[in-house]
Amino acid sequence: MAIPILGSQEYAATMRMFQQMIEMENRTCEALAKEQATIRNPCNSNDDTVVSSSSSVINSWRERVVQWFYDLIDHLGENRELTFIAMNVLDRYTGCCSSSNERLYELQAMSALFLAVRIGGTGNLALSQLVSMSRQPSIQEKDIMAMGKLMIASLMWDQRLLTPADFVRFFVDEMARSTSMTQELHGALMDSSMYLVELAVFDLSLARKRPSNVAAAAVMAATNRLQACHHPEAKADLASSVRYLTSSKFGDLSPLQRRLELLSRQMPDETSDRPHIILDEHEEDKASVYSSTVLPLLPMVSDSDLTTL
Repeated sequence: MAIPILGSQEYAATMRMFQQMIEMENRTCEALAKEQATIRNPCNSNDDTVVSSSSSVINSWRERVVQWFYDLIDHLGENRELTFIAMNVLDRYTGCCSSSNERLYELQAMSALFLAVRIGGTGNLALSQLVSMSRQPSIQEKDIMAMGKLMIASLMWDQRLLTPADFVRFFVDEMARSTSMTQELHGALMDSSMYLVELAVFDLSLARKRPSNVAAAAVMAATNRLQACHHPEAKADLASSVRYLTSSKFGDLSPLQRRLELLSRQMPDETSDRPHIILDEHEEDKASVYSSTVLPLLPMVSDSDLTTL
């Protein structure tokens, strides 16, 4: 059974809706620029094991944290997009720190996840649960409370984040409505694209890209892999929409697409719909890194949001 193709009026309405999504993303980028200009270094530690926040050290810790987030969120039955949100909080906060250590990074990660689940999810996560899962016996509930307050005070929380998954849903649904794609191919393309954006969270360079660009690159990579487009013009239509809606040349997304394809190829089981690895480090093209990141999908928050369940 084929999904019906949209009429011109419906298509125009859909494009207007997506343009609003892009404008929302632009506002978060502008807000982040202000945050970066005003934020101060809140990270202080008396730990003798403080080390430089080199990319190799942070990437090693970060990859483990991303996997732990996915595992814990699956265990809690929360939306997996919360991993992207929690890592967005963590990356922004640690980005303002000149030095770090493993205990401090784990504490920051636990606090970021607690805030993301508490405010952006169901809230069914107690501090006592987090403490029991920590590898650091010295981390206590009061430490997570204190770190959460620092995060609330240091970062901006009044902007809405559209995740890469939000954009994937739009791209794939619009692609299906604009072509004669079958329901089966629609589902396969959606699953493959979602898998790639979940995988992208592991990679710090991809985490720094606009969610819309990561999503577009993921859909194109998934399209090529699945050969979901029966007609060449279908792929051309999607490329045209991406160029217009993301305000970027489609060629600019090629490095992102190649990066996603590289990460996907190193997975031990590409049939899995959920990443479950600690990625090895790879060299990245520094010139291709975009400077834009976005703010989390969280309303205005206060210290009261840290109250345990």
